[in-house]
Order: sequence, then C-alpha cells, then structure tokens
Amino acid sequence: MFWIGALLCIVGGLWIVVNAFKESIWWGLGSLLIPLVGLIFAIMNFAENKIPLLLYAIGFVLLFVGGAFSGQAPVVAP
Repeated sequence: MFWIGALLCIVGGLWIVVNAFKESIWWGLGSLLIPLVGLIFAIMNFAENKIPLLLYAIGFVLLFVGGAFSGQAPVVAP
C-alpha cells in the first residue's frame, strides 16, 4: 500500500508540475522549487487539475496508511 501511494503521489505531482509549466514558466519553476506552490496552483486551477490533485490526495492517504500499518511502531518511553 505504501508503494502504491508513493507512485500515485509521484504521478499526480508530476502531472501538476507539467500543467504549471503549461500555464507559465514561473508557475512551473515555483512548483519545482518551492514546496507548496504546486498545491496552490492546483487548487487555483482546479478545473484543469482535478484528476492529478485527486491522484495526489489518494496517494498521500495510501502513503500515510501504508506507513502507519507497516509494523514499525514508534518506540514509546515509559
């Protein structure tokens, strides 16, 4: 589940970056270099980015759930 989530995040994120470069060079560079700019771009241009944003969100949930259930519980000090 973790690896499927990671793959979906990568595909959705790259799709958003490609759409950002189609909009302008500045959105594309911002999406590559500044962490939340791609997410802001995807939300602002939701009509063109709903599928990649959905892929990214589902991938993030799968990544989180897969990591939580991986069997590596955090060490809790008594």
